[in-house]
Amino acid sequence: MTAHEYLVNILNNQKMQQVELNTLQHLRSQIEASLRLDHGTAPRFYYGGSYGKNTLIRAAYDLDIVMYFPSTDYRSLGDLFRAVHQSLIKANYTVTAKNVALRLPYDGGFHIDVVPGKAQDTTFQYATLYKSEENSTRQTSIKVHIDTVRNSGAREIIKLMKLWRLRNNLSWQSFALEQTVIRALDGKSKNDYGSCVLTVLQFIRDNILTIRLVDPANTNNIIEMSPAIRQQLRSYAANSASAANWNQIVY
Repeated sequence: MTAHEYLVNILNNQKMQQVELNTLQHLRSQIEASLRLDHGTAPRFYYGGSYGKNTLIRAAYDLDIVMYFPSTDYRSLGDLFRAVHQSLIKANYTVTAKNVALRLPYDGGFHIDVVPGKAQDTTFQYATLYKSEENSTRQTSIKVHIDTVRNSGAREIIKLMKLWRLRNNLSWQSFALEQTVIRALDGKSKNDYGSCVLTVLQFIRDNILTIRLVDPANTNNIIEMSPAIRQQLRSYAANSASAANWNQIVY
């Protein structure tokens, strides 16, 4: 069996089952219905994250629900964030405020992030998010993020690198992972998964300490990675790139 065939088999085993997708869709519908009781029909809801980008893996997945209020809403982003937080609490959800999201934990380590924002215009293409930990804002586009991944041709490699992250228990944010993979494979053939994964690992080994990643929807937004995680990624990538067997590389 070639490396490509081996990795294809792994990805086939990581495909989400329809019952699992139905569960995610049902949970999203419940949360949306609860929020609409307080906020009406004006906000628009979207799938974000790995669901929206079609990079879900069964071994570790979560759900992002993006909630964009119209640009005409008079409230500040902080007030909107806090209003959504209170609505979720009122609906009896357990909620933890993260930087731009409200996290709802579920059994087994699974969670759902609700990301409130305010659209910049009537197209709802771009929005401004509230960064609660800094009391500041960030302009971006979940839709651009989704399109960037879907149009990259690298979705399957992103899934494999998520499995690599899981195997090595790395705290590497998915946004940074995705953009690193896309950068590493830019202009390269993506037909052979083994070659692609090795290319990404070698790219991380050689570049992760100094690489500057930016939000494809707003180049003013830097995708942060701490020096500690950069050093960790470099070390693990170097070890994996020289591993003898694929079962030592991918989960």
